[in-house]
Amino acid sequence: MTVSRCFELLLLGSLGCVGALGLVRALRLRFHGVRLVAIDPKRSIAQGLTDLAQVIALLFWWYAAVAYAWPLAAHLVPSSLGVVLIDTPSAKAAGVVLSLTAVVIYALALHTLGDSWRLGIDREKPGPLVTNGIFAWTRNPIYVSLDLLLFGAFLVLGRLVLLLLALANAVLFHLLIEREESSLAETYGEPYRRYFRRVGRYVGRR
Repeated sequence: MTVSRCFELLLLGSLGCVGALGLVRALRLRFHGVRLVAIDPKRSIAQGLTDLAQVIALLFWWYAAVAYAWPLAAHLVPSSLGVVLIDTPSAKAAGVVLSLTAVVIYALALHTLGDSWRLGIDREKPGPLVTNGIFAWTRNPIYVSLDLLLFGAFLVLGRLVLLLLALANAVLFHLLIEREESSLAETYGEPYRRYFRRVGRYVGRR
């Protein structure tokens, strides 16, 4: 087995871990009677379309990453987008480090969130405000972990399509984060505003 193949398998393992962690937590919430997917009744049509674009971009990225890392004999990505931009052992190693770090941050975030985890903005039953653990160092550890995974996959596989999807998803995540911040400030008031001032959006304490 080549070193490059080892890196690809480690990436696939990272993808599998993130998927499994999310599925287990979703089943746990379902068992506890918590609605995981929340649709914000206040979102505009434009915001709804942005959310749809986010889902499509993330799913297509997941498919493309698996298609190139497995690899599949034939897949849906056009050959013009499948060109390799970077293919060095150091880049692949850095990508694996980012991917494994993403798994750790994601697991810590889910553990700390407990039953407060939601997909979307839940204005009816948002759960308690979480500011401890990994959330004491970043207000958005789940999005941070996904960004690391996205760019880690690009470094491991080096494909243009993965870079474009990583950039697109990062922008869409940022737009969603801004909406979530407004919702959290409205829901939790001054406690969230104090937390907002103390902890960085992506990383760092103030």
